[in-house]
Amino acid sequence: MKTFRKIFLAIIALAVMGLAGGTAAADTLTVDADGGTDFTSIQEAVDSAKEGDTILVMPGKYVENVHIGKPLNIISGVEAPEEIVVEAADRRDHVFHIRADNVNISGFTLQGAKYEDNLLAGIYLDNVQKSTIQGNILLDNYYGIYLKKSRENLLNRNVASNNKYGILLCVSSGENILSMNRISDNYYGVDLENACNNNILTGNTVYSNRENGVMVISSSCTDINNNNISLNPKTGLKLDNSRGNSISNNSVSESERGIFIVLSGDNRVTGNSVNSNNLCGLQLGGNAERNTIEENSFVKNKDGIFIAYSARYNTVANNIVLNNNKGIYLIGHSDYNEIQENIVCSNSLGFCMESCKENVLSGNIVTNNTDRGILLTESFDNFIYNNYFNNANNVAEDKTNIWNTTKTAGKNIAGGLYLGGNCWASPEENGFSQICQDAEGDGICDSSYQIGDFDSDELALVYSPIADSLIQNKLTISEIAENESKAKGVSIEKEAAEKSPLGSVYPVGVFLIAFLISGGKRNK
Repeated sequence: MKTFRKIFLAIIALAVMGLAGGTAAADTLTVDADGGTDFTSIQEAVDSAKEGDTILVMPGKYVENVHIGKPLNIISGVEAPEEIVVEAADRRDHVFHIRADNVNISGFTLQGAKYEDNLLAGIYLDNVQKSTIQGNILLDNYYGIYLKKSRENLLNRNVASNNKYGILLCVSSGENILSMNRISDNYYGVDLENACNNNILTGNTVYSNRENGVMVISSSCTDINNNNISLNPKTGLKLDNSRGNSISNNSVSESERGIFIVLSGDNRVTGNSVNSNNLCGLQLGGNAERNTIEENSFVKNKDGIFIAYSARYNTVANNIVLNNNKGIYLIGHSDYNEIQENIVCSNSLGFCMESCKENVLSGNIVTNNTDRGILLTESFDNFIYNNYFNNANNVAEDKTNIWNTTKTAGKNIAGGLYLGGNCWASPEENGFSQICQDAEGDGICDSSYQIGDFDSDELALVYSPIADSLIQNKLTISEIAENESKAKGVSIEKEAAEKSPLGSVYPVGVFLIAFLISGGKRNK
């Protein structure tokens, strides 16, 4: 059997050559806490290994703190990371402390780096580049995985639970990729702060953390895409004092705020499903400026889109805002925003605006809102034209606003040939635009539509059945979006149960070889 073991060890060196990233001279060292292999502790193997070597660890429990100062591959000898537990011998030290580039750690449970509020981690990357951390379980540490001044690393298919922070990147840790990780039941899920720029978060499941799911603080150009973020009580995804970030194609649900952008500008939020959040689907607040919110769906939140407290110069376009309390809600000197071509349907209030000025609302479809299509309080000089209102009560205001543009050639939202004011319809088909006269046949009502005691729409649009098919098609799209949003949000537990933390990235041959090696040890 010793001969077989030598053969298998030679094969293992070939199997992990891709992980080693080195030359044919790299060796494979084996570790088993029960003996019968090269070493009984991981640290002993690390100390003896050469740069580029692979350390293969057999199942068991290892009570030690491992310090790694050279390029190595430290990998599990079994598929299930819960079978190899490395617990901090000194709870005031990291479990794995990495201080070299090109280190690969795969397939362990790392736990116990927690002493009061000392900043300790299951895996700590300290000024490290081009390392891979994949398929590990991080439990009961202060930080599950902690990167400081570390760049171009891959964190893939890890599970972080019951830590203070699931994953933390700080102090200029940029150009890292966090993919397919499962982050749950921590105090904070994923946190990037202090000039952590140009990172990618993709395909992660972040749920049931006790505060926030994902936070980006004082960092720029992060790409957050295709993540499932839910059941984080405070905020699903927060940008704070951060610029130039992209948030796309995520499902964000069941928090107080789904997406919260504060003191941040020039960010893009596109293609997300944001539903069932207790305060709002998305909030732009605290001087958030020049952000673009487009092609998202906001379904069954308290408020769909909340633009608050001097959030200015933002663009909100082509979103579906459905079955919320307030669909799109502006308050507190949130001025100079452009809100265009959204579907705002079946909310209590479609649009609500309080103490705001000089916003532009155009091209929006505002229908079936039960209280009112648009309500303006202490708001003035807003420019509202070419919108389609079809609600039992369309509008109320207490200040003066602008309800039409100059008559201009161009197809309007009701299907006519001129831009002017708005289309004012009602579900009973007796709305102003449905019954007004149009002697000239130009699609503009001959008389103006009176709005409260202050204003009128001088160029109200004539309703046309021709526009119904387009509007109905858009409303059908909104129903599809609601169903897709529901489907996207209900699969977290199933997805988490089905995914192996290692996935398909771990060499299958290593499992078989490791099994035979461990069997050889037992039969010695």
